Amino acid sequence: MTAKPTTFSMAAAATIADGETRVRIGQNKPQMVSDYRDRLRKHCEPFFGKTPITKIDARKLRDFRDTLAAKGLKATSIAAILSFVSKVLRMAHEDGLIRQMPAIPRPPQKASPRPAFNRHQYHHLLSVLKKIEKGKPAVAWKSSPIDRELRDLVTFMVNGFFRPGDLFVLQHKHITIVPGDTDGPAYLRVDAPPSKGHADPIITMPVAVAIYARILQAQKAKGFGKADDYLFLPARPNRAYAYEVIRRQFRLALAQADLLTAVNGDEHSLYSLRHTAITMRLQQGDVDLVTLARAARTSVEMIDRFYASSLTAESNRAKLFSFRRPTRYLDVSAPPA
Repeated sequence: MTAKPTTFSMAAAATIADGETRVRIGQNKPQMVSDYRDRLRKHCEPFFGKTPITKIDARKLRDFRDTLAAKGLKATSIAAILSFVSKVLRMAHEDGLIRQMPAIPRPPQKASPRPAFNRHQYHHLLSVLKKIEKGKPAVAWKSSPIDRELRDLVTFMVNGFFRPGDLFVLQHKHITIVPGDTDGPAYLRVDAPPSKGHADPIITMPVAVAIYARILQAQKAKGFGKADDYLFLPARPNRAYAYEVIRRQFRLALAQADLLTAVNGDEHSLYSLRHTAITMRLQQGDVDLVTLARAARTSVEMIDRFYASSLTAESNRAKLFSFRRPTRYLDVSAPPA
């Protein structure tokens, strides 16, 4: 009896199962598997159907790319979907299901930096969060009211250059307070779990020390703050859900502050805080890009493409005018009292 050919969907199921194993042993985040399932259901299965995986060649993949483009998907979304297809085909090759990997078409990558908050918007957001904490107005997502923890998270993220996903795996054992010396004030060294191919310690701005001290004090008052406790929402062991709670709360706060969208129409999100952190540093003084890149766990190339690209001559006019009078360092990321 002839065995049924392995279809793309069957091979994709094996790739997803492998991803689930990687999540269980801590190599990947749960969101990765969720994204895989979403891409398979929405895009791959409707196109490939029951096509045997041996019949998927470079021409078929180019047709798939063109179909995605015809749907109006952005280049970044198409690249993410094709990356999943590539993983499926690579695993099929490793398992001997196909003789060789077909060429994966790559859409041109256009830098699409997420919108940052300018100094006025950032302080306005903090002021709105402060009012919400006092119940003016009271805002909650489901049974999770917005309290001081969200403002602490926002200021900690901006003063630490954190990616949103990385913030929710941070535990107190990852934080070291480095005392001030002749080279400068105290700061935090954050030995967070590796992410995006980077494992160097994150070096925060000095004001993050005071923010962390406040977070730790508030947690200890609730019975948390131990080495293995998480910095944010420590009572929720499901970190994916903890992330979702904060993401939803943050959107509600943005709506209260009338900051859901930027001037260009792009949506603000938690990731806008990381963009804000880096662009603020770029606007203040002569920042060494290599040092900034290492402190923020990124590369000089990424800073140039996704962060510095949003700076205009006007937004950076202090440096442009520096020949006329000395520029003054202003820590715009410091939270209001």
